[in-house]
Amino acid sequence: MLVYFVMPHAYAAADAPYYTYTSDSEGYTIKTQAAYTPGAQISVINGQRLEMPEHVFVDDQDYVYITDSALNKILILDGNFRFYKELASNKFSAIKSTFVTDQSIYVVDTSANKIMIFDKLSHTLVQEIGKPDSPIFAEGYEFAPTHVAVDVRGNIYVRSTGSVNGLIMLNRDGEFMTFFGANPLKVPLLDQLRSLFLTKVQEEKVQKVFSDVPSNLAIDKKGFIYTVTSSVETNPIKKFNVSGTNYFPDRMVGTFSMESVWIGNHNNVFAVSADGWIFEYDSYGNLLFLFGGKDFNSSRLGLLNRPVSMASNSADELIVVDQGTKIIQTYRSTEFADAVHQAMDAYQDGDYQKSKELWKYTLKYNSLFDKARIGLGDAYFRDGDAAAAMEEYRYAKYNPGVSEAFWEIRQSWLQNHLNIVFIVFLAVLLAHYVHKYLNRKYGYGPKISGAFRSVRTIKIVDDLLYVFTFLKQPLEGYYQIQYENRVSRVSSTVIYLLIVMLLIVHYEYASPLFVQKQGYVVYELASMVGLAVLWVLSNYLICSIADGEGKFRDVYNATAYSLSPVLVILPPLVLLSNGLTLEQSVFYHLPVQAMTIWVAFLMFFMIKDIHNYEVGETVSVIFRSVFTMLIIGLFLFVFYSIGRQLLGFVHDVFAEASKRW
Repeated sequence: MLVYFVMPHAYAAADAPYYTYTSDSEGYTIKTQAAYTPGAQISVINGQRLEMPEHVFVDDQDYVYITDSALNKILILDGNFRFYKELASNKFSAIKSTFVTDQSIYVVDTSANKIMIFDKLSHTLVQEIGKPDSPIFAEGYEFAPTHVAVDVRGNIYVRSTGSVNGLIMLNRDGEFMTFFGANPLKVPLLDQLRSLFLTKVQEEKVQKVFSDVPSNLAIDKKGFIYTVTSSVETNPIKKFNVSGTNYFPDRMVGTFSMESVWIGNHNNVFAVSADGWIFEYDSYGNLLFLFGGKDFNSSRLGLLNRPVSMASNSADELIVVDQGTKIIQTYRSTEFADAVHQAMDAYQDGDYQKSKELWKYTLKYNSLFDKARIGLGDAYFRDGDAAAAMEEYRYAKYNPGVSEAFWEIRQSWLQNHLNIVFIVFLAVLLAHYVHKYLNRKYGYGPKISGAFRSVRTIKIVDDLLYVFTFLKQPLEGYYQIQYENRVSRVSSTVIYLLIVMLLIVHYEYASPLFVQKQGYVVYELASMVGLAVLWVLSNYLICSIADGEGKFRDVYNATAYSLSPVLVILPPLVLLSNGLTLEQSVFYHLPVQAMTIWVAFLMFFMIKDIHNYEVGETVSVIFRSVFTMLIIGLFLFVFYSIGRQLLGFVHDVFAEASKRW
């Protein structure tokens, strides 16, 4: 007898008691259409109520194997969730999980610390695997299996309680081969220093404290091993090849307490957390869908109390073991999720035209679904349309795709216009030699120089052009600024304004591959200007107290010219950035770093020379100036908060008075 608690067949996505989320190209989670809706709840199988369900496994024929440690048996359902068989044995003491191949059923008994292998058809016991006969286990290394996975060669990957070295890898005969897929050891710096003075036994104890032991594992048809670790948040799921290399990103979307991992039919990866959240990732570890939630005894269909295991079948139905409520909860995929899966399959199969049509179909459900934009861009790119691909990538703000598509467009442009580039180069070279010849013959060079010198007689022009002289000899420049009044406050103000304009141009027109355009340029500029004003004021106040010789005018002017490397480097950098891809990012970041170091160098010597300090005094003044900036900033924040509350109070008083009047 099989008891179902099933919602009506027309259960709508909008009726799901939870929201569905996805992640955009920048890693932020956003709401999207429902990907899965709650299906059936199974609590009684063949007249037996589930008492302590521990694990679920679905084989290639869609048979569902449910392990119950209290019943001490494995209940087997067919593809329609109807009772088929059960596997019980007098050798079972406390079974925990199963893994099923074409010929065998692997059962993990945690009490006996054994892996029992049964024939899949006859259910006869074929083999028992206990603690391996290896020196490392003879020396006391614990063998306490809870979950296993088996590859096509019969090698067994064992998740063992307390195995700080990762999974235990055994051959088909149960002989120890190696450890596999360990999490990186995360030891705080202080404990790393202490470990230098620890004995070997003490080091092993420290390793156990700071090691993250995998909670569960899975294997796909290509032989990749997946582990999930409940004590890790940012990269809880890892995808290992046979050499132990992790293919999933270190900053993938995840959470603590992720308990189970499963590989779907589309190279997608499912995971469930103890808090009731169900995650679906693509084959690269990018979050596709996130849904579910904690059921706090409300018995709402689809919410989970304490899930411990999950699996999926060929119909993309999810099967989750909820140990808290002692039920098996199923979920059905929606048309939206089916379209996403089919588009992924078409792309992986090389049918890019079908993939494009399916991704466009998913965009009808949600035009802001970045995964569809990226998938559509991938399909365009593989189909040879790099321009259309870049447009989709840009819409999704997917910089790696934009970079790759732009590289392809740039290569094509260079191939088609290389002759024009060559002609322009020759024309410039020819113009240079023609100029030299004509200048020697007619001598118009001195006239141009004279006209240029006449322009420099204008004070503001001369002060601005002094920037280039200053950058060649900055120390001499500080002396001329302070003692010879070489520049004016007007020219310094113009330099400040030019820097602000260049920052706006950099934000608006530099390649989005290198500049994140969030739409807050005014706020960012206001913050930068505020910090600059705060720095000039704080530094002047501190230097006045510390017997600095510079006047406020000197600090104002010298600071402007100390920032002048921005005027020299930023304009060509904006142009250069639009011809670079991410692979050539060093040609963007290196000038930015050089500009920053150059400005910092000039600012340091500005303080030192303008105020006539020694090096040690200069360092001290800089730290005190920064501290003063923090104090002034805190004062302004408190003043703003109190003023805002006062204005709100006055507004409320007048509003109340006007109503009573």
